[in-house]
Amino acid sequence: MDIQAEKAIIIEQFKQVNDETLIQAFKNLLAYALKKEQEEFDIPDEHQQLVMDRFARIRKNPELLIDWDDASKTLRPQ
Repeated sequence: MDIQAEKAIIIEQFKQVNDETLIQAFKNLLAYALKKEQEEFDIPDEHQQLVMDRFARIRKNPELLIDWDDASKTLRPQ
């Protein structure tokens, strides 16, 4: 079963819940999960700037780009 189907089932089950304490606990759990998920995807400004600087450098000097197939041949096997 895919995640969207599982969410739909949970939503339908939740619609039948009338326990205010359980509803509040679920809201708290969702708030915590959303906060943790956001923290996982927060990218520091310094890292964002580094990537933007590299993009700008490549736009100015496209000859610096290396084909992945060529670059991968230079890597040592682990």
